[in-house]
This record gives sequence, structure tokens and C-alpha cells, in this order.
Amino acid sequence: METAEEKKVRRYFNAEQRYQILKDIEACGTVKEGLEKCDLQYSVYRRWKRQLEVGVRQSLRTGRPAKDPEQRRLAAENRRLKEIVLNQSAMISDLKKEMGLD
Repeated sequence: METAEEKKVRRYFNAEQRYQILKDIEACGTVKEGLEKCDLQYSVYRRWKRQLEVGVRQSLRTGRPAKDPEQRRLAAENRRLKEIVLNQSAMISDLKKEMGLD
């Protein structure tokens, strides 16, 4: 059974803290040394680094950058149109069966 000392405490960092940690890690001789100094996993470092490279500093507080409103609108319209086409295909199929063309 784990003791309280063995159990890792989950830490939370805001966007500014994450940015500062990335700068600290890169200031060290190697990434491995920086990660040990900051007590951070490599996977977390890579995720934060990738988010920063995208150029969306605010995305460091979430997993992904916010979607463009126009892109969101187009995605909703695309879903709606796909549903219309699917309904029309079902209606055409039903009509063919009724007429004996299928």
C-alpha cells in the first residue's frame, strides 16, 4: 500500500507559470536536466512545447487553441447538410421499394 510520501501530488500551473517553466528548462544544459530540476515529465514538456510552437500562448491553459467562430459555423452547417442528404437518400430508397424499382 502507498504511503502519503510515495503518492505524487497533482500540481496545476497557469499559462504564465508554464511559459516560465519552459524557459527554465531550455536554459539548462539539457532537457533531461531541466525536467529533473522542475520535476516534470517529458510528455508534459512536449505537450506544452507543442502548444507554444503553435503560437497560441493562451492555449497553454487548455489542451487546444480555441476554434475560429467561422470554422465552427461551417462545421455546424456541414453536419446539417449531411443530415439532409442522409434523410433524402432514405426517402429515395423507400420510394424505390414502394414502386418496385429496387
